[in-house]
Amino acid sequence: MSSTDEQSAPRPGDRLYQHSKRKQWGFAVLAWERDGKRAYQFEDGELRVFAEGFYKFLQEASCPPEQEAKLLAKLGRRSGTKGGDAKAEERQLTFREQLEVFLVEYPAAFGDATWKDEHRGEGAPRRLKRHRDAAATEAQELLSAEALDELIAAGDHGEVVRRMTEIVHGTDLVTRAQAEPVASAAPSPELSAGLRDVLHGSGDYEPRFDEYCRLLLEAGRKQLSWPIATVIPALVRPHAHVAVRPTVLAKQSQWASPRLRYSSKPEGKVYARILTMAITVRDALIGAGRAPKDLLDVYDFMVVTLRPAANRLLDEVRIRLDAEAEAEDASTDGTADEAEAGAPPDEPLH
Repeated sequence: MSSTDEQSAPRPGDRLYQHSKRKQWGFAVLAWERDGKRAYQFEDGELRVFAEGFYKFLQEASCPPEQEAKLLAKLGRRSGTKGGDAKAEERQLTFREQLEVFLVEYPAAFGDATWKDEHRGEGAPRRLKRHRDAAATEAQELLSAEALDELIAAGDHGEVVRRMTEIVHGTDLVTRAQAEPVASAAPSPELSAGLRDVLHGSGDYEPRFDEYCRLLLEAGRKQLSWPIATVIPALVRPHAHVAVRPTVLAKQSQWASPRLRYSSKPEGKVYARILTMAITVRDALIGAGRAPKDLLDVYDFMVVTLRPAANRLLDEVRIRLDAEAEAEDASTDGTADEAEAGAPPDEPLH
């Protein structure tokens, strides 16, 4: 693209481009331009944002008129620039991007003093609902296998429900409204046994989870949400189970479980897939040298990095990572050009 073209401020969706060093991305259209940045929708489905210094790599491209018209229409629909009501396709999240967003706020990751204070409650003068260590310790003491066995043997099922209620009201993993199925549950031997089995039983977890949900629904007579169905196992066994927050599932699954499908109703087979995704995230963090303490850390990592307020940080991270990739490409290309210029005509390059 010439300097004249760069200065003419192309209109979104009115012409085709190709990245001069990334031909594999296919053709692209300009989706938007603002704040010294341009976003291009590419054929491979990605919406990529470029800072002003990198506009030069996006060069006008041409193809047969019929093909060009189809591409402009297709890419315009994807980017939302023209041709209908389609919403712009979201650029797929990567693990590196998510981790970089996390490190902007917590440079030492899970070892960061701010993280430990805000999320784990280490050294806090008083317990807050967001403090995971205190909530987990309480849950493990109140609902240990020994404690439940003692209460069940004594027939004190009211105390079982009281302890469940104390736990769910003492954490922000569920809202007050979401906690109602537990808080209003009618005590029964069946519910106590189902709770003990889901926490400390053996065998396939899916049917135990489904039975626990059935008993809780029957006892509380209120619709169950994913948070209330998973909060107690997540606190009692934080290395084995994860709390579920539906609002982050779709975005987290983009790289951690692309085929994840989940329902609004808690189900054992769906929970197994969500747990596998959480473990994938945990293992990626460990591989990056940022090991979480448990799956409560993984839960908070997902919430912190995927909440709407983190979108601005994600945009900034993507611009920086794209710029670093462009600089690396330019450096690599320059080295290759120098090597080629200095080699004898018939001598292969290595």
